[in-house]
Amino acid sequence: MDLIYLKYLKAAISYYKETRVETYPFPRDGIREAVFNALIHCNWAESVPIQIRIEEDEMCISNCCILPFGWTAETLLSKHTSKPYNPDIANAFYRAGYIESWGRGIQKICDSCSSLGTRNPEYIVHGGDIMVVFEALQSAKVSEFKAPKYQNDTLDETLEYKIVDLLKVNAYMKQTDLAKELLVSLPTVKRSIKKMTDDGKIERKGGKRFGYWEIKK
Repeated sequence: MDLIYLKYLKAAISYYKETRVETYPFPRDGIREAVFNALIHCNWAESVPIQIRIEEDEMCISNCCILPFGWTAETLLSKHTSKPYNPDIANAFYRAGYIESWGRGIQKICDSCSSLGTRNPEYIVHGGDIMVVFEALQSAKVSEFKAPKYQNDTLDETLEYKIVDLLKVNAYMKQTDLAKELLVSLPTVKRSIKKMTDDGKIERKGGKRFGYWEIKK
């Protein structure tokens, strides 16, 4: 999930009073549930990896699967019994706390889309594979799509881009504030800040309490 949201997506920035608000075009909770569903229901015997395609207007998550006899895409979107193709994987996810209970994944996906303000995802069944298509929230789309720019970068390098973006808005941000904004741990931010400082990309001016960050390059 961090790879998807830090590397391949860019949030629309707004402010509520003095608080910076980031709105992504796709619901994180819904995307997480869709990825978990793909892992739990994938027909791993086909040796085909789960595929995620991210475009400006939509995100598609697909996997090989074998639906229960007589099931269609419409069945998935209506009330139905839980029949995970890989019950051992589903049980492991449940015990690890990744899923709350079996059979509620699709409802949680739809609820997350409604909360964000987008339509329910479309489920497309092609024989031995299934694809779920999420529509992007138009108001959260960034005018210039940034995903291709970062395709060859590591996750750490992409985190540096986002740190620079935040410091351009507020050069006085503390590392704890950066960690909260980026939804990463404080040690992760400290490691990136140190690397960026050593590389000459940023420089600390002033003391710890009243100092600020100067972007060099």
